[in-house]
Amino acid sequence: MSTSEDDEPSMGPAVGVVLVGHGRSASELLAAAEGIVGTRALADVRAVDAGRGETPRLGQELCDVIDEADRGAGVLVLVDLWGASPCSCAQREVRSHRAVILAGLNLAMLLKLAALDRRALDPEALGHACADSGRRAVAVHVPQGPTQEPDAASTPDHGQTVGETHTEETRA
Repeated sequence: MSTSEDDEPSMGPAVGVVLVGHGRSASELLAAAEGIVGTRALADVRAVDAGRGETPRLGQELCDVIDEADRGAGVLVLVDLWGASPCSCAQREVRSHRAVILAGLNLAMLLKLAALDRRALDPEALGHACADSGRRAVAVHVPQGPTQEPDAASTPDHGQTVGETHTEETRA
């Protein structure tokens, strides 16, 4: 008889994860992440698409999904925008749970989440790990035009970490 990860006696339940975003952004980002890492790593992650924002249906759906996701270890709720109506709705719906809300939902966060052991970490630790990954994935790059020769001051340091910003001032 083999045991699955869910039946492993030495480990407690995994932190539940719920994604919430405007339009279909939550389910589309989840599908994109699953396309990269496979469906198994994110199999129990739930996506709630908020459409244009908060409605009575969204509040009830979010409440139900958060209740289902919380199996005793708490819930990490990733929302697309801090302060927007889906975020406000999530804040109300998690009050009876051990929960953390992380705003700024992006693909890098979901890829990090897929690599983490949600049975070994609490919701806050998961939130910080995903936030760090999400921040590192944000960068601004201004490529040189085809007729411009890059000068030494504008050539990027190839050892720089993604998301790190280097600012140099030159005075004439």
